[in-house]
Amino acid sequence: MYEKNRIMAMLQNKQVPLGMQLFTGHPALIEILGITGFDFVMIDTEHSANDARKLEDLVRAADSVGLFTFVRVSKHEDESDIHRALEAGAQGIFLPLIKTAEDVKRAADAAFFPMKGKRGICPSLRAARYDWKHFDQYVAWNNTEILLVPMIEQVEALDNIDAICALDDVKMLVFAAGDLAYAMGEASRMMDSPLVRDAYRKVLDSAKRHNVAVIGGPVLDPTPDGCRKAIQAGVTIMCLGLDTMAFRRACEQTVTALGAGVEGTGFTRAAAPPSGFKN
Repeated sequence: MYEKNRIMAMLQNKQVPLGMQLFTGHPALIEILGITGFDFVMIDTEHSANDARKLEDLVRAADSVGLFTFVRVSKHEDESDIHRALEAGAQGIFLPLIKTAEDVKRAADAAFFPMKGKRGICPSLRAARYDWKHFDQYVAWNNTEILLVPMIEQVEALDNIDAICALDDVKMLVFAAGDLAYAMGEASRMMDSPLVRDAYRKVLDSAKRHNVAVIGGPVLDPTPDGCRKAIQAGVTIMCLGLDTMAFRRACEQTVTALGAGVEGTGFTRAAAPPSGFKN
């Protein structure tokens, strides 16, 4: 009645899942992701205006094109955020600003039903198909298939990375180079920072020891070489691009193309505004 976790199945078959972060909250963009070959979408509620009511329709859009849905909650300790995302039908939760294994355990209590967790029951949910007769099946599925994904973006998480990776409920994690760089005083250097690169290796080593998949890749500028290097380093799930930033890049490329195209035609265009990307 409820399907097995497709992302875990892809990993077991040595396939590399591909997803993108969604900030706009527009279902058409989710449909486009599914149509063009993405495997999952990560709907953001930490840095965007996406809310609990909107989530249901966004997950419906993802379901319609066969996308697995993650939701990044606003706070890892916000039990209501976790409940609402799962009740809308999300199949995985990104947990921001994790510092310790205890942080993950608290989120697990909110995500899983007794006897595994402490989540309250209610059959009047989209995720449960508004079905009391088969609610026990939904509970069993939820407690087996739902993914909790710690985001490693705090210095304290590096100190506790082995304990985090050792948790049974941690099947994958995110190495968040942006937040981590700022937490280390490296501003926006990200992987250009030796400190961040050392942290990256530490997280990858721990994840490998504990058989935990790592989500990452060249987020802002996906290239074949960048993807290959990430896979060779140990990243097995690619989350490439943010919908807003991907649109900005497309807009910049379009403006640049027209600027070059008018040269020699007798027409002119104003110089393009400065790019919002470092490269």
